[in-house]
Amino acid sequence: MIEDKELPSEYVSIRAIWLKGIEECRKAISQVANIDTSSERKEWALAGPRTVVHTVDALYLSLVDYGEALIKTDVDKWRKEYYWPEHDKIWNKKTKKDKTKISFTGLDDEEEEEKETYKELDTEGKWWANFRLSRKLYEKILQVLNKYNMLFPEQPAGYSNISMESV
Repeated sequence: MIEDKELPSEYVSIRAIWLKGIEECRKAISQVANIDTSSERKEWALAGPRTVVHTVDALYLSLVDYGEALIKTDVDKWRKEYYWPEHDKIWNKKTKKDKTKISFTGLDDEEEEEKETYKELDTEGKWWANFRLSRKLYEKILQVLNKYNMLFPEQPAGYSNISMESV
């Protein structure tokens, strides 16, 4: 049996929240600049990476599973397997496997060499490492939302909104 599904208003409103959150993250990431930090400007220079970390966290907190779209579940699985172990290593929290050399997938060789170990980083370096990790979380959120066709303000034209059910 094939059945048309209506999009409930809650679905449309949470989608609008996600799209707004994505735009806020995009703006925060695009405005981060790695500037020369003299001691008097150090705190100001960290505003960019910290803003991105907290903005991506805010987007994450708005995620929910909706029916067959397991958005929060998919992102939570990735956070448990990748994000939290890396986060704990950055901030020197005790983990089961405490490695001193961390390999980021998808980073330039220059970035890889720059952050050879977290333990040697000062607070500024840790915020920059956390910024890179949050950027990966943002990418993962976008991938999951795209997987479930949630990156449109409304249902795309020509999109089939049917499901197959057993007879």
